[in-house]
Amino acid sequence: MLKFNLLIVIFLMQLPLLAQQSTQTKPAGKAAMCWWYNKPAEKYWEGVPIATGRFAAMIGGKTVHEDIVFNDETLWSGSPYNPNNPEGPKILETTRKYVREKDYVKATAEALKLNSTPMSVQHYQPMGILNIAFGGYNETDVKQYTRRLSMDSAIAAVEYTAKGITYRREIFASYPDQVIAIKLTANKKGSINITAALSSLQASAFTTIENGDIIMQGGTTELSTGRYVGTVIPSIMKWQARLKVIIKSGTASLQKNGGTTGHSIVVTNADNVTLLLSGATNWQNWSSVNADEKKRCNNYLLKASRYSYAQLRSRHLADYVPLFAACTLELGANEMNSFSTTDRIEKLRGGTSDNLFVAQYFQYGRYLMLAGSREGTLAFNNHNIWLNNMEGRWQGRWTLNINIQECFWPVESTNMSKLNESLVYFTEQLAAAGKRTAKELYGCRGWVAHHGTDIWFNTAPTDKNPKATVWPLGGAWILQQLFDHYQYNPGNKVYLNKIYPLLKGSVDFFLDFLVTDSLTGYLVTCPSTTPENNFYTDNGEIATTTMATSMDNQILRNLFRNYVKAAAVLNKDADVKKKVEKALQKLPPHQIGKYGQLQEWLYDFKEVEQGHRHISHLFAAFPDDDITLRKTPELAQAVRVVLQRRGNINKGWSGAWKINQHARLEEPEPAYNILTSMLTEISLHPREEDSKITPSFEGNQGIQGITAGITEMLMQSHSNEIYLLPALPKAWPTGSIKGLRARGGYGIDIFWSDGKLTAATLKVSLPGKCNLRSKTPLKIMLKGKEIKAEKLDNDTYTFNVTSGNIYQLAAL
Repeated sequence: MLKFNLLIVIFLMQLPLLAQQSTQTKPAGKAAMCWWYNKPAEKYWEGVPIATGRFAAMIGGKTVHEDIVFNDETLWSGSPYNPNNPEGPKILETTRKYVREKDYVKATAEALKLNSTPMSVQHYQPMGILNIAFGGYNETDVKQYTRRLSMDSAIAAVEYTAKGITYRREIFASYPDQVIAIKLTANKKGSINITAALSSLQASAFTTIENGDIIMQGGTTELSTGRYVGTVIPSIMKWQARLKVIIKSGTASLQKNGGTTGHSIVVTNADNVTLLLSGATNWQNWSSVNADEKKRCNNYLLKASRYSYAQLRSRHLADYVPLFAACTLELGANEMNSFSTTDRIEKLRGGTSDNLFVAQYFQYGRYLMLAGSREGTLAFNNHNIWLNNMEGRWQGRWTLNINIQECFWPVESTNMSKLNESLVYFTEQLAAAGKRTAKELYGCRGWVAHHGTDIWFNTAPTDKNPKATVWPLGGAWILQQLFDHYQYNPGNKVYLNKIYPLLKGSVDFFLDFLVTDSLTGYLVTCPSTTPENNFYTDNGEIATTTMATSMDNQILRNLFRNYVKAAAVLNKDADVKKKVEKALQKLPPHQIGKYGQLQEWLYDFKEVEQGHRHISHLFAAFPDDDITLRKTPELAQAVRVVLQRRGNINKGWSGAWKINQHARLEEPEPAYNILTSMLTEISLHPREEDSKITPSFEGNQGIQGITAGITEMLMQSHSNEIYLLPALPKAWPTGSIKGLRARGGYGIDIFWSDGKLTAATLKVSLPGKCNLRSKTPLKIMLKGKEIKAEKLDNDTYTFNVTSGNIYQLAAL
């Protein structure tokens, strides 16, 4: 134990040196996971993002006047409210009547009456801006500029020379201390001259001074126009931000300003300056704003200010580095790292191969998850935290019909299992609010959530969008991800007990919500839509609402299976388990339509948009494994037909989902072709402020989907087997990936050369039987000795494993 503790101490002592090396102004080392630029950001989305999971900022790196927008994940318009239509049960019965009569147009119109009040969720809103004016030089004096985000250390750095002096700026967001820390240095003493202030887009914001710190506080802006006319939810949320400036040498003074900044701190002739920024709101949970934002904010800053900058940095690195370094990808061809990220993106558009960029993009998805979703915070939401206007994209909401789920796809497989805690926390809030919606809107037990929600966890249908609104499967889909955490950590009954009420609550709802179709005898969801496609009726009219869409059936099949397993493992609710088992047998089966495609609806309707971006009815093939090449080859072919018919919409979450689908079909080149097209053009819904010269992270959750897709190309673990290199493209002939995790509690490292597996290691956490598939013949060894393995087929080995051992796999 003494030796182990000594190693930990040595590691922590080395972290500042390692991080300093990883934030050099010139990219160093072939495996550096970083983006770097030779000029400041001109648009907000060209900045580099940092965050603590809760508290976020965008670093643009301007040289004379820097504006750092910072936000808190819980800062939203409105206040706790009840969105549910009290006439819901009556509307439900009328909608079902129209569906039974196959009057789908009337059913669609009637179902939309279930929409929430107000029509849409509340808006995520920005908190403040840290304004830093730099003195002693002009923009024309600036030379040798470099701006950098090191994903290895989660530290942003800006460096340049002006009038012969080299200025350096280092910024990070600390999860352990929940502050943003900035260190300003120069290579000549007495050269730091700045004016620092806080401002906000919130009209209610004002600043004061307390103990030499700038304090800014305010509220949020009420929504009273457009979809919110007549149904204003009062904004009673409060927030506070604090700025502390610590100098070495020089002088610091307070200054009263006019305009929005109020007060500022003026630093003159300092050797170096540290700025500590904190922020907090009074949000407590989905139904309460009783927290003390002033106490929260002050405590963050007070705690952080007890440490020196070096200590804060070391604490940040000790927390972050092991999490990020837990999974590494090497694809070779690293010479492109000498070019700036902007240049590399242009070269990629011109057809240049850049395998290092692929590896870095893989890690970018992991970096963003670690920045935006940590223990004790809410689930990652790519539509919020990084925001510089009052609108937010899609209101800043969590979107539940693909987006939030895709964010979490790589969490388990790429060794970020801790982040699941944020999704559990989020889902617990969702279920608490969803219980009210289940009862009031549908007259059902349990809990339910639809396609989008806000900080007040509006679980009713929203937006009056016939193709998306009335879809009560959002929460059930999230449960697929939560149960998957257990699959990666089998034997963890403490965790299974924690999520069991969520599983049972969702099951209770659908046991009440499902009805028997008199024509087929199936248990069906009704009303039912398929996000976000619509169909032609027999009369040639366009409708969206029917019964038992394929996606509904697939998600419920997954939910019911998982519940049955959880109830059996925990020995709970045997009577409910039996009901679920019976219901599972009565769900409609998968069907193949007239084009050979996996059918999207219970009936083989003609879709209005053949090339629609959504592939909702392919849930069973990924992320679920109900349809696979080997278990259900005819259905797998029907999945392939859907992908062919959907065409070439290969951006955003849609393109990333297709990468994963092709990987499951063991089609490396189609998966790779989509991947390469997405590296530079990722957003499905581009906007004017988007950047084309930096890797997008406002990509509709496509970034995390890409990370998951690369993983699925290199390793899969489903259907009770592990598959090594199932979809390796020709463009990656040599490489390695270390730190992967597989269902069943395995850790995996994989090495390959000339397009073939050369070696792998299998780390075992639980005893059992391992089924391992590889196109390359293998020898399986334990402690240098070959062990007996049975061949199930030409490619699959099965062998007994014991916990705590590491098995070596070598190509024959």
